[in-house]
Amino acid sequence: MFNRSSRTAVQTETLATLIDASVQIKGEVTFEKSARIDGMVTGNVTGSSSKGGTLIVGATSTIKGRVSCHSVVVLGRVQGDIEATQLEIRAGAVIDGDIFYDVVEIHQGSSINGRMVRRGGGSAEATEAPKKKT
Repeated sequence: MFNRSSRTAVQTETLATLIDASVQIKGEVTFEKSARIDGMVTGNVTGSSSKGGTLIVGATSTIKGRVSCHSVVVLGRVQGDIEATQLEIRAGAVIDGDIFYDVVEIHQGSSINGRMVRRGGGSAEATEAPKKKT
């Protein structure tokens, strides 16, 4: 279960878009291939849902809005829901919102304030405790 040799790493070698830490964007951000955001975005961030779509939320970044992309790596702060096929939440990351994922890797030292919902074959099922019968 914790064997690192079997994990699938998100490819970050070729970034098509870089939003520097000095940049602040108010509005929607969309991209097709890959992007790294180190600045602040107030609005939804949407990347490609195909295998090549990758978003890296840098350690200095804050996104206030919904994030949707095939692969997402979070090192900074996201204040909104995240939807991703592959999601990696690294140490120091803070997520205030619900997470919808197929595969997730959570590093020690990260913080998630919201529900984690595993998507299964297109339908989402919440990972909540079963209700007691009375």
